[in-house]
Amino acid sequence: MLRDYSLASASQNLALYTKEPLLFFRFLTLFVLTFSCSTFGQTKHIELDGSLVEYRDVGKGKYTFVFESGIGMGASYWDSFLPLASELNSRVIIYSRAGNGLTEKADNITLALSFERLDKLLQSLNVTKNIILVGHSFGGFHARQFAYESPQKVVGIVLLDPSHELFQHKLEELTNKKAVADNLIINGMLKTQPEWQVLQAIYAQKSLFEPQPTYTVPTVIVTSSRLNESDWWIGHSAKGKEIWRSLHQQLISKNPRAVHIITNQVGHNLPIQDPDLTLRAIKTIFALIENV
Repeated sequence: MLRDYSLASASQNLALYTKEPLLFFRFLTLFVLTFSCSTFGQTKHIELDGSLVEYRDVGKGKYTFVFESGIGMGASYWDSFLPLASELNSRVIIYSRAGNGLTEKADNITLALSFERLDKLLQSLNVTKNIILVGHSFGGFHARQFAYESPQKVVGIVLLDPSHELFQHKLEELTNKKAVADNLIINGMLKTQPEWQVLQAIYAQKSLFEPQPTYTVPTVIVTSSRLNESDWWIGHSAKGKEIWRSLHQQLISKNPRAVHIITNQVGHNLPIQDPDLTLRAIKTIFALIENV
């Protein structure tokens, strides 16, 4: 199912910082620092394998939503959305992966190890079933990984403008020189971020696992089609966005219980730019799960 939302109220406050590589770098640095500490609600910590993990645990209900953030983002990334979380009438758990937010660093960062840490966190919080995973950007990989590893626990997946393992490859097929050059620029900005290196390894591998959990698990995907968030990166060009939409659609092409929402009025950071759209997209999963 394909839906197209056009929301005139969508914020454009991030676009200014993404027009040129230098400003883009400053924006990313500020962004990571801004969302490194929690500012909304009560932040808790739990010790897992000798390291402190930051998390927030609010609400209650039949379902438990588990939120995964993008590269380098801590739990406070969701502060704009959290005031609306009570409308889900569910338990909501938002945490920071190793080295992000107020969670302590780990010696090794991989999707597999992040899954193990999240699984231990949820076990400690007595969350064993009816899990709905919400993954934004790079967090989409983590949501899919968890659903793949623990299908018996997961009843739904919501992917908010998620990263895709084939995106860089498809951009290079489109125009190799430009795509490679742009990726080198971004790599220069983020090369010290461990999760960025994980993303580069995924790009090099060009695959994650089969079968994709999004083929069978009720899934909602939101794709931003807004053009020129940065006017130098090929990924934000018209052709880049066409590839982005296509890859997202492929994730659910075999799934009869899936919805693809496309918007050109909000950018990649839609949980911040439009919390209301984020809430509506997340609530869409209920009908898919319950076959309403």
